[in-house]
Amino acid sequence: MAPPTVHRSSPRPTTTTTTTATVPAIAAARKRDALPAAIEVRQATVAPTSVPPYASACSGTVRYSSACSCIGVTPKTTTVAAPTKTVTSTVTVTGGSPSPAPTFLLRLVDSGLVYNGVPLDGTFGTTDDGDGELVGFNGDAGANAAYFTLNVAGNLVMLVNGYIGYQDPGQTEELLHFNPPATVVTSAEVPAVCSIVGGALKCATDGNSIFVLCPGFAVTDDLFLVSVVQAGCTAVTIDAIMVP
Repeated sequence: MAPPTVHRSSPRPTTTTTTTATVPAIAAARKRDALPAAIEVRQATVAPTSVPPYASACSGTVRYSSACSCIGVTPKTTTVAAPTKTVTSTVTVTGGSPSPAPTFLLRLVDSGLVYNGVPLDGTFGTTDDGDGELVGFNGDAGANAAYFTLNVAGNLVMLVNGYIGYQDPGQTEELLHFNPPATVVTSAEVPAVCSIVGGALKCATDGNSIFVLCPGFAVTDDLFLVSVVQAGCTAVTIDAIMVP
């Protein structure tokens, strides 16, 4: 049976935008009577009462006050472009955490396992409620499958409740549990970091990176993440089947 079609709207992503603009430089405002300590008050201008010998070309004190005109130099106005400065601003817009991966189902392949007389290859993972939320492979078809995605941190998210996969720290073989993200953080649990490689789901926590099933270990056949495959367990491959 083909997996059911599910349409979900993705939340708006968190976006960081950097904007660069060139604007006129504006000097800092200063009171007219406030002078820097290093600058002395300017002396008062004294009008000349006589023309010294070296300025004999000037015919009087008025022309001496504007000596350049005495030798035929006329004033010239030069317009200088206003100074500019570059301002860079960074704006962060938060609108939720996008999922870099689409919604998918978990399908068991190439395990050779049989559970309660049912070959498990080609069957789908479901949500089991054992020691917390778990992923079980109990011979279910796609119509009963649980839906998953990956969040921006690469955590495996169980869509029915938003829980993420985790394990307790320091464990070398343990079931892959699911809890609310806030609980995983406050309890110092180790979230599974996952990716989809060649169509198969890969996850790791504290050195554990092998998916195994151990039929007969408990009432349901739930998924473990281990570093070493123990007797009675089988390493398995889990394909991520994308949901349109």
